Amino acid sequence: MGIGGGVRGHENPRALLEQSSVLFTNEEVMAAVERMAEEINAFYGDEPIVMIAVMTGAIIPAAWLATRLTMPMQIDFVHATRYQSGLHGAELEYRVPPRLNLEGRKVLVVDDIFDEGDTLAAIKGSCENRKAQSVHMAVLVRKMHDRGLPRDFADFVGLDVPDVYIYGCGMDAYEEWRHLDCIMALGEE
Repeated sequence: MGIGGGVRGHENPRALLEQSSVLFTNEEVMAAVERMAEEINAFYGDEPIVMIAVMTGAIIPAAWLATRLTMPMQIDFVHATRYQSGLHGAELEYRVPPRLNLEGRKVLVVDDIFDEGDTLAAIKGSCENRKAQSVHMAVLVRKMHDRGLPRDFADFVGLDVPDVYIYGCGMDAYEEWRHLDCIMALGEE
C-alpha cells in the first residue's frame, strides 16, 4: 500500500524522484531475482506449481520471476486487502480471489514486499483453507525490523532492505513509480 493510502497519485510525482535515492540498482534487483529463481527451481524441481501473484505490487516481480522458473506452472493472481478504510485491518477481503482450484496443489505466493506480513499470512491461510498441498512465500524485498511476523516467514527472499519507505519494482509511492526497474528510498518530504 502506498503512503498516500488512496488511489489518487501524488500532486508532483517528479518531486518524489528528486527527494529519493537509489537503494538497489536494476542490476542488483535482477541478480536477486535470478538467485530467487535458482532457489525456487532447486526446491520444486520438476513438480508442477501454481504461482499466485499478489496484486498490485507483485505484477512486475512475479513476471520477472516466472520467466526464470523451469517447472510446469499455472499462473493466477489475487487482489486482497486487510485495510478496509483504515490503517489496520483484521479480516482478509478478496477483491479478486484465486480463480484456479488449489486443492492438492503446490502453491507459490509471490509479492513485492514482506513488511509486517499480516496480509501475506492471511493469503497463505486462505490457500491452506482451500486445501493446497503446500504454500510457500516468495518476496522481492523483506524489510528488516522487529514488527509483525518473524523475518523468516518468507521462504524465498530477493533482497533485505532497511526499514525505510521504498518504491519501484512493483512497489509504489502515492500510487506512482511502480514501473521503475530499480528500488528507490524515499527521503523526507
